[in-house]
Amino acid sequence: MLLGLVLVCLLAEDSGAAAPSLVWVFFRDKSDGQGGRIVWEVSEHMSRSAQDLPVDEAWLARLRSQGLEVRSCSRWFNAASVWATPAQEAWLAAQPFVLRVGRVAQQRRLPPPVAPRPALSKTAQEELSAAQLNMIGVTGLHARSLYGQGVRIALLDNGFNYAGHPALAQLRLVAERDFINGDEVVSDQAGQPVTGDETRSAQNHHGTQVLALLAGRDPERFSGVAPGAEYLLAKTEDNDTETPADEDRWIAGLEWADSLGAQVVNSSLGYNTWDDGTGYSYEDLDGATGLTTRAAQLAVERGITMVAAAGNEGISDWGYLTTPADAPGVIAVGAVDFEGVLAGFSSHGPTADGRIKPDVVAPGEGVMTVAVRGADYVRLNGTSFAAPLVSGACALLLQARPSWRPGQLQEALRQSAEDLGEAGPDTLYGWGLIDALKASGLQGAPPTSSPAGLPFPQPALQGVVYFPLHLVAADQVGLQIFDLTGTLVDQVDPQRWRAGEHLLPEEALRWQIPERLHLASGIYLYQVRGTSFVRTGKIALVRDGR
Repeated sequence: MLLGLVLVCLLAEDSGAAAPSLVWVFFRDKSDGQGGRIVWEVSEHMSRSAQDLPVDEAWLARLRSQGLEVRSCSRWFNAASVWATPAQEAWLAAQPFVLRVGRVAQQRRLPPPVAPRPALSKTAQEELSAAQLNMIGVTGLHARSLYGQGVRIALLDNGFNYAGHPALAQLRLVAERDFINGDEVVSDQAGQPVTGDETRSAQNHHGTQVLALLAGRDPERFSGVAPGAEYLLAKTEDNDTETPADEDRWIAGLEWADSLGAQVVNSSLGYNTWDDGTGYSYEDLDGATGLTTRAAQLAVERGITMVAAAGNEGISDWGYLTTPADAPGVIAVGAVDFEGVLAGFSSHGPTADGRIKPDVVAPGEGVMTVAVRGADYVRLNGTSFAAPLVSGACALLLQARPSWRPGQLQEALRQSAEDLGEAGPDTLYGWGLIDALKASGLQGAPPTSSPAGLPFPQPALQGVVYFPLHLVAADQVGLQIFDLTGTLVDQVDPQRWRAGEHLLPEEALRWQIPERLHLASGIYLYQVRGTSFVRTGKIALVRDGR
């Protein structure tokens, strides 16, 4: 009896001494919510309704009863990630309610080379920002008032210090979630339980710079691709090199984004290495092995357009893509410079099962984005910064073609891309450099003078009407409002407007309807007048009770 007690104590000591690992626990079934059980098979074979049901709380309670810390859960995979010692892993594998146990994949990102670059003047910043958009065919869509309005984009990244830069002051934020520290704030905070004092670290820099390429808007200096879109921000990557990015948080962020109606998801992260030095092999890049790959493909099947950076492994011994860029339905993005030459760090294909990846390329070398904790701009390298340019283009395309499914959008980008490198699609450039305007199929030349669209909203239900402009040269522009008898009702005095697009509500010419006028509901005439043009039309007012 004493010998047995000693053995038990020794096992306990060994178990306590062994460092815990982060592992997935996949469950055999889950409750159907009506008193029955759903026997779990391969997640991708389960119905969407079954995937959306929560992990059974009874199984989570069993884990906690053994002292296991549950870090996150996946409804889609019917799984939970936990910290477990080897002895606890053995206990898990022996439980009848557990289907299998596997390691949570982690990655330490290889940073791309950053060459010192001189500071840019204000004029040079505006020119470089415009060049980024022109190079991928976005300017033509902006000229058609397509800024991503009505499209919801989710970002999975390391954090977003969005309040600290004027280019993000007009961010249309719907929701945010910190999956690392377990709160609802994704920007800099001191005293965080996992990431510490973020005000003194670069924890939230990468995601902020990715976000700006999508949502940024700083008149006369910088524009992102889709500043009119709505945004969901998921903080999923711990920047600390000793605590690598974890796929369980990434999957949790993706499922959260899906639950909030994301139509486009940008992932400038990739996974291929575990913290013990092992990881995915090239043979695992088959579009069906990596858990993030499978989750991304499930998202595509649910109608989400998934965009992933191909990776910055081109100059490493690995060289190939990282997951989830190998998924068939994911738009994998490589990087080129402003001459269209492939960046040396850009990861390449093919996938292990012989498919061409990346799908497309976009500017990713010397790209201009925001400088965090300041009001200036920097130039950066990485497929991380090529991916959001493509994600933004996808949002504009979905605004123009709302019925398009992810596969249609992926194919439109491929078939309209400018072929680079060898003739035809290849494993370095994919199908080539994206051309968003060509992909949209919209015909006709973009506006070359004002007007740039009809007033909005129509009918006018609130106290302001916007008049979008597109000016080929700086001009003095004013506005007059008339009733149907031709009587002048109100006016906005002419003021100087710079050349360019003034299409979003915060930038367009506006008529703030004065309450003192007591205007009745009905049709009114307007005249927008510049020194070189006159534009007239009708607007409808609907006033409460009148």
